[in-house]
Parts: sequence; structure tokens; C-alpha cells
Amino acid sequence: MEETKSSKNKGKNKYWLWLTTAVFVVMQSLPVQAQTVLESIEETGVLKVAVREDAAPFGYVDSAKNLQGYCLDFLALLEEKLKQKLKRNTLAVRLLKSTTSNRFQLIQQGLIDLECGPNTIRELSLSDVAFSRAFFNTEIQFLIAKEQEDRIDLEGDLADTSIGVIRNTGIEQLIRESYPLARLVLFSGITARDRGVQAVEQGNIDAMASDGILLKAEAAEQNLPVDEYILIPQNTASFDNKLSANSDRYGMIIRGNDPQWQDFINSVISSKESQQLFKQWFDLVESFPQQSNN
Repeated sequence: MEETKSSKNKGKNKYWLWLTTAVFVVMQSLPVQAQTVLESIEETGVLKVAVREDAAPFGYVDSAKNLQGYCLDFLALLEEKLKQKLKRNTLAVRLLKSTTSNRFQLIQQGLIDLECGPNTIRELSLSDVAFSRAFFNTEIQFLIAKEQEDRIDLEGDLADTSIGVIRNTGIEQLIRESYPLARLVLFSGITARDRGVQAVEQGNIDAMASDGILLKAEAAEQNLPVDEYILIPQNTASFDNKLSANSDRYGMIIRGNDPQWQDFINSVISSKESQQLFKQWFDLVESFPQQSNN
């Protein structure tokens, strides 16, 4: 039955009366603390997390269409650590898919407690979102055909060199600023890095620029011949070029203003078990060929 105008206003007035009263009561009483993540998990028995499917080796879909990656193993470890801390026999894990576009919003909207992936630690204007301590360091690198190694000089201007980048990323902006004479080829969507690596293999672009660890994993996933493709520079932290000092530290995205949760996540990252997981996943990926030291 459709409400009359007067009944709508009456309901609206009741709402505002309730809101005003609620604010008055809060102001007259002791501050009410929001429930922490650990308190919420203890009450509900549910851990809410998200992982990307386009960021091997952190999260990716294998040939059988199953989600794989370091983050899944880390989340399994986190589940066990939580059960120990909260003295629970069981714990449900709700897993969502995250993207570069929604990962912060998932935290802000309370849909997840943690997002695991290649999240560059940086200053945030969002008070309700924070990063864990760093769990991985990487640098910007270029995937190129080995035969191009002598031609592509990162200390030069890369004029007329076609470089693939993922649209609307910090790397796109950095490459534009560092090499204004280069010809940028933009890739978008969750298959952007995949298609960029394919474009290098097909000879459609000279190089694909991205975080080194993600390029290594994608190249390995596509079975690029290791004797025909390399990553340059070998280490941007020690290589004198325009991208020096642009290394990235990855952290988990977590809720802000919750030091108890942040400390717990940091303790899991620092644990012996976490270090073993790190070694299992990344020692294999790091074997992809680097630029020679000549």
C-alpha cells in the first residue's frame, strides 16, 4: 500500500528523532569503541579475506580454473594462528575476489578483514584503511627479448621504444615521466599483464614494464623460453638508471585504527612458518633469468 505524504514525513521525523537521541546518549555517556576485527572473528567465527586472481604468484587462476598462489597458503596459516589465539577448534573463511579497483573499498565497507596481494605500501588519505608490515620487496623491471639487451639502454631516453604498461598505475606514470620519448602501449583489465607478456613474445612491443616479481611469475606461467627472454635491470636498487630507488614494498591491506589486528597480522608475517612459505613460493620464481652483469 502506498504511503501518504504525511505518513512519510511522520516516519522521517521519527527517524531523525531517534538519530538525535542516539547522538545525545553517546555524547552523555562514555565513548563507545567499535568492535575490533579480532572481537568480530571471535564472535562470528568467520574470517573475511580477499585475493586477486591476476597477480601470480600471489593470487592467480591455474589451467584448471582453480585459484592458487602464495596468498592462499598465507591465509591458511593465518586461519591456524587465529584458531590458536582465539582458542577455537574451527573457523570459517569467507574468500572474495579483489581487484586493483576495489581492494580498499572492500576493507572500508567491512566486507573483508584483510586483502592479500601485491599492495605497494604508501601514505594513505584513508584513515579506515592501513597496511601491514612489508612481506615482500620488488623493483620495476622490463621484460625483453634477450636479443634486444644491447639496444634497450635504460640510461638513455628510449626514444621510439615501445613499452607496455598497465593503464592507470603508478608504473605508467613513472615511465611517462622517466622516458617521455618512449612509445607507451597500454593494457587494461585483469589480463593486462598476461597480454603484455604475450606482446613481447610476439614481437609487438619491445618491452613490458611492471613489478619484477609479477613479470617473473607471468613469464614462468606462459613458459617463455628462459634462454630467449630476460628482465632488466638486474636490480634497480643498485643499478644507476632513471628508475633507481623505485623499489616497492608489499603489505597486506587491513582495517585502520585497529592496532591489535595490525600487530597480530604483523606477528603472522614475521613467524617462522610464514618465512618458510615465502621461501617455498619465491625461491622458484626468482630463478627466472636476469640481465647479465656485464
